[in-house]
Amino acid sequence: MNAVSVWDRRPNADELLDARLAAGWTPTPTSTVDGDVILGHAACRVPPSK
Repeated sequence: MNAVSVWDRRPNADELLDARLAAGWTPTPTSTVDGDVILGHAACRVPPSK
């Protein structure tokens, strides 16, 4: 399998997440006992919903 990269180096997690958000991606909330929350690294950039 061959891959094409748009990065000239290995991007870190913040750069990857920022690129996904800039492209219009939105994380899917997970249902928990505390309500729907964004989990994982995306929780660092997406404000909690009220």
